[in-house]
Amino acid sequence: MVSMPLLKVDRVTCGYGDMQVLTDVSIEVQRGEVVSIIGPNGAGKSTVMKAVFGLLHPWSGTIEFDGVDISRHEPYQIVETGMCYVPQVANVFTELTVDENLDMGAFVRADSEVGQRKEQIFELFPRLYERRRQKAGKMSGGERQMVAMGSALMLDPKLILLDEPSAGLAPKMVDHIFERIVHINQTFNIAVMMVEQNAKQSLQMAHRGYVMASGENRVEGTGEELLNDPDVARLYLGG
Repeated sequence: MVSMPLLKVDRVTCGYGDMQVLTDVSIEVQRGEVVSIIGPNGAGKSTVMKAVFGLLHPWSGTIEFDGVDISRHEPYQIVETGMCYVPQVANVFTELTVDENLDMGAFVRADSEVGQRKEQIFELFPRLYERRRQKAGKMSGGERQMVAMGSALMLDPKLILLDEPSAGLAPKMVDHIFERIVHINQTFNIAVMMVEQNAKQSLQMAHRGYVMASGENRVEGTGEELLNDPDVARLYLGG
């Protein structure tokens, strides 16, 4: 018996205003799975994220999360179902401290649960505990990314959406962020769907991947299959 996907994007077409970006895009994420979406700039990868999180609504097609059609839901409704989104930019409250950012992330949780969850986040990102009183706007790009991911995890989501989590980070910090993503998936059993320009590294950690180009699905398979596909390597992995 095939299990029902946690997230099912089924033949979604959408865009901005009159400009169509996605055409019949279909993507699935199973429970506890890491899925990476790769492709060139302008492929529509971030648009998929925005459509899934309700920042854009499909012109056609459907989006289901945990068995519920969320195609017309707004972001605040989607958060309440157990999905969080970490955008590439403007993903922290710069004038708030680390502690305050985490508290903001827990806005739909009971007060009694916040302290315990925050302890788990500090165990995951020890540097945030060290700098918990510091304003997020004074932190490095990598540290802000940790704050953003920690804030999303405060909600104990079933699925976290990560849009370019390694963008603009130093190589050593990129390795650390990817390591933490694997830890989040394996330790907290949280499904991850990420858009990432660092295609090779993201596919190495992904259970499955999708290659997009010009707003359409082009190739899909396990992370290993895509890494070993000569056409994918030539066109999208720089090899």
